[in-house]
Parts: sequence; C-alpha cells; structure tokens
Amino acid sequence: MAAITDLFPLPEPSPDGHDSDDSDADRPHGARVSGHADLSTRPDFEEFLLALCRQAEGDVHLDFAELDFIDISGVITVVRAAGSLGEGRFLVLHNPPPSMRRILELLGPAAVARSVRID
Repeated sequence: MAAITDLFPLPEPSPDGHDSDDSDADRPHGARVSGHADLSTRPDFEEFLLALCRQAEGDVHLDFAELDFIDISGVITVVRAAGSLGEGRFLVLHNPPPSMRRILELLGPAAVARSVRID
C-alpha cells in the first residue's frame, strides 16, 4: 500500500551544500511517499495527492526515495494530480524510481511537461 510517511517542508540547500536554517514558511512543501503505488492503492493515493495540490501554494514536492513499487496507474495518478495545479505551478518529483522515469518517458512530453518536473 502506498503510504504518505509525512508532510514536510523541503530544506533549501545552502551554497555549501548543507541544509539552511531558514524558516519553514519560505520552503517548498510536499510529502514523502513509501510502499506501493499501484492499481489497488490508487483511490487513496489520488485522494491524498489531489488534497495536497489543492492546499498548496506554489509547487508541490514529492519524495519517492522510500517507494518500493509504482506501476502505470500510480504514475498516471501523479500526472493527473499535477494537472490539477494552477498555471505555472508544478509537481516536483524527487528520487523517482527508474520505472517511474521510464513510464513518464513513454507518456511523452505532452502529458507530462506542462505540470511535472523531475529534480
């Protein structure tokens, strides 16, 4: 099951490569995703992502470093959620697994480029 391990402000790296001590209010917000994101977990995963996108001001960041598995339905859920963001806002993917990158490539730039960025 896909799980959102926590909501977080992403630390902004300082010029020396370490996290800065700036206020959380000025940092981008997002979530860490773990477990599986597939057809069986899609409804809950989609509900969470859409709520996160509705509540966020600016870009939304997702860290997939702890994700064990994602299939095409999970990737399409991410793309749909990104499409719900307003003009000029992006869903920024951190540490997407190789399978996710490949599915995004196959979906092509028309489906992804307007609202998804990979960091």
